[in-house]
Amino acid sequence: MSRLWLVCYDVRCDRRRRKLAKLIEQRCERVQYSVFECPCDEEMLERLLKRWLRVLELPEDSLRVYPLDERAKRETRVFGSPPPYEPPDFLIL
Repeated sequence: MSRLWLVCYDVRCDRRRRKLAKLIEQRCERVQYSVFECPCDEEMLERLLKRWLRVLELPEDSLRVYPLDERAKRETRVFGSPPPYEPPDFLIL
């Protein structure tokens, strides 16, 4: 079952930060500089995390992933940007 995840990072090295951002942007919607909304199921999230964590130097860098349930999505208050990301019902390749 798909749900929305809030993904954010703090990466010290510019090269690692750019690489991580590009990887995250392949599947998630950037909502702020280092914050993304990612709609996917837990199995997909685990696969993504494996890829993302290979880029980081822990504990120097950090990556946080917060689950957002339907109530959190409904009650999210956004000012000055689009509402929380909703994946399309279809994908054109």
